[in-house]
Amino acid sequence: MRKGLTGAFVAAGALIFSACSDTTTGPAGASDQLINFDVAMVAADGTLDHLAAIGDCGNGKLPLEGAERSCTVTYFDAAGNEQAAYDEVTTASIRLVTEMNGEFEREGWSATVSRSRQMTISGLEGAETSRTVNGSGSQAITRSNHSDEDGTRTYEMFGTSSIDNVVHGVPLEGNPYPLSGSITRDMTVMIIGGEDNGETRSRLAVITFNGTQFATVTVNGETYEMDLAAGRGMGPMRGGGRRGR
Repeated sequence: MRKGLTGAFVAAGALIFSACSDTTTGPAGASDQLINFDVAMVAADGTLDHLAAIGDCGNGKLPLEGAERSCTVTYFDAAGNEQAAYDEVTTASIRLVTEMNGEFEREGWSATVSRSRQMTISGLEGAETSRTVNGSGSQAITRSNHSDEDGTRTYEMFGTSSIDNVVHGVPLEGNPYPLSGSITRDMTVMIIGGEDNGETRSRLAVITFNGTQFATVTVNGETYEMDLAAGRGMGPMRGGGRRGR
């Protein structure tokens, strides 16, 4: 087992949920479309962070400036026995446990973000042709501020995630974009400010990979494209992604 830098995952949201337990759904009007897009932005940022964690933990790198991040890596053979170190012949799978929290900004968005993930990477044994990632996680996004031509919107967002059969080509360095699979984020969104202050919305965001630079993000029926090559601070939504299609 190998450990990276230690960091603290901030478990938050229980008090907010207990105080705001009435979830308002309502018709899919303009405000709901804005929430869909804002959730898509947060889901896209989480996806980019996921891909960075896969690469960085595997290579022992934790370079994310402005964040606290920890990563624990455990190796297993084909029988499920834990190994002291990676073996290119006998290691069949890797378990990654990552935690991160920090202040982040992208074009039109800033937030305090905490994420925790447990992932299993399989397909390593023998003549490796691809790696498959499955796992789950949780996240808390506070002071999530979204600014664009429609104004400024602020939320608290909390939820869970499921990583389902995300297939990576090998080596990872030459295959940066997942070939297939999806990441699903089940989010509760609390609106801060405005006429709907304190109300909550539920959103399901599904990110689907197809082997290209652009992944599909679907939030409650609205579909967007995100750029998996978006660097730190860049807006991840393709072409600005202002509205779903």
